[in-house]
Amino acid sequence: MQYKIILFCSLLFCTTVHAQNNTNTEPVKYDVIVSFGSMCCGAASDDFLKGFVKSYNRENKDSINGWLLGGCGREGEYNILFLLAALKDEKKINFKEELKKLIGEQNKKNKSVNASSGSISLTYDLPITNFGYCRGELTEWNKKLNK
Repeated sequence: MQYKIILFCSLLFCTTVHAQNNTNTEPVKYDVIVSFGSMCCGAASDDFLKGFVKSYNRENKDSINGWLLGGCGREGEYNILFLLAALKDEKKINFKEELKKLIGEQNKKNKSVNASSGSISLTYDLPITNFGYCRGELTEWNKKLNK
């Protein structure tokens, strides 16, 4: 009987140590990143993006998660990071296409108002480790949508 107890405890110990050593340490990968750059006078407003996400969530009965990462430059550059894991593939593609079109239109609008306006860019599938240059904290951006 003692032999069985010792064997059981040994197996339990080994599996516990193995599980602790194999924890998933991969960084979170964000599906869509909207970056707000600056040329001289600060970054552009994200108001158009707030309106878009609110409208998209309402029309598609979804809840897209977004996070704000600031302090990414000397003039207030920042990023809005989105996770789209809850969306089906078709909706992910649709969201990305609509957002790409919107950002192109917004960049043109911003340049027509102010030639030195910072650009807004769109990238996909980046881990949080790619934003090590940002000094700000990652905060939930969705809370700002209700204001």
